[in-house]
Amino acid sequence: MKRFLLLIAPLVSSAFAQKVVQIPILNPQFNADALACSTPGSNCFAYGITGWLAGPETGVSLESTMQFSSAPPEGLYVAFVGYPPSTGSISQMLGVPLQANTTYSLTVKVGARADFPFTGYFAALGAGNTTLASGNSATPLGGKFVDDVIVYNSGANPPQLGQSLQILIKSLGTGQVSIANVSLTAAAQLTAAAQ
Repeated sequence: MKRFLLLIAPLVSSAFAQKVVQIPILNPQFNADALACSTPGSNCFAYGITGWLAGPETGVSLESTMQFSSAPPEGLYVAFVGYPPSTGSISQMLGVPLQANTTYSLTVKVGARADFPFTGYFAALGAGNTTLASGNSATPLGGKFVDDVIVYNSGANPPQLGQSLQILIKSLGTGQVSIANVSLTAAAQLTAAAQ
């Protein structure tokens, strides 16, 4: 009986095999903009972010351990999104078309500064200006980061098939959200013939 199970297992796993690829994102760690500050901290920032379309009250900052306990001595680059009295947003068109039979996983490292209010965020994966999947459930404690993983399964015939994927992250309320990293993977379902 054991021999029979061993022969069946490779057949079952190959029927559900996936090829996972990393989708390129410009400036995913927000460190393409070198800030000329003598020391990291709340006063070390610039508006705008290379590779991203940045809305109001949004830019890059080099944070210290006063903002995030995990920051290295040389500082931690983050995108800051929002600042009283305005919300903010960042978005990026990826130039990669939406594929059928593919599971997309958008991971956003969401942070709450220790010295500033966190009032929430909204993160979404879209295509053709349509939201495919979104999330806003990560609730980091002050000075910490947590990952929000947003998953979208395109199915056999998605309405936005072939349209460019895009990422949107915005703040909610009048606080600020910090983003330390953004990544996107695509896991295409492989048929036995494609393997």
